[in-house]
Amino acid sequence: MSYRLVLSPALTEGGAAKDFGENIFLEQLDGEYKVFLFYYPGNLVDAAMEEKLKGLGGISGKNLFVNIGRLNDPSLDKIAKSFSIRNYPVVVVTATSPLASPPEEHLSAFALLDNKALLSSPERTCECVQALMNLFLQGKVSEAVSHAKWAQRAAATERLVQMLAGPLKALGGFIAGRDLTVSIAEGKFELKKSGG
Repeated sequence: MSYRLVLSPALTEGGAAKDFGENIFLEQLDGEYKVFLFYYPGNLVDAAMEEKLKGLGGISGKNLFVNIGRLNDPSLDKIAKSFSIRNYPVVVVTATSPLASPPEEHLSAFALLDNKALLSSPERTCECVQALMNLFLQGKVSEAVSHAKWAQRAAATERLVQMLAGPLKALGGFIAGRDLTVSIAEGKFELKKSGG
């Protein structure tokens, strides 16, 4: 059975989804993946980074799906808008709704890594991604987001940054606030069965 990673919109008061069509990010997935990484190298391909990220995906099994994208990706505009991507290269880490979203809100937390110094080191980037993956898998990200409502988005983002700071500082002091952007997108990432 094939699945799609979809950003599901919030429901209106009548229970129907807000109308903006299917927001598909990835297709033909196994339904067991939990955390998702999107890597876009920009106009210069970094083979060493791609191999390290693929290796991390390989040893992580169903816990981490690694998507290596290109600037000609037909979904790039949607991905760039949803994750507020402004610079390349970039790594985005997010997860399905139980790990990235509070149960009662249509919000999803994500981390964006676009600091050139960090991304110049595939080893450090993978360490950071692994730490982020663990925080998602342990439920710490969804817990941090659940303490603030959508109207308090800035407070929720600040809480996420504070919560992530400790484990990331343990990576040798290289990871700092300037290396990571944590934000919240409207909608929930869910794996849904493909229609065909």
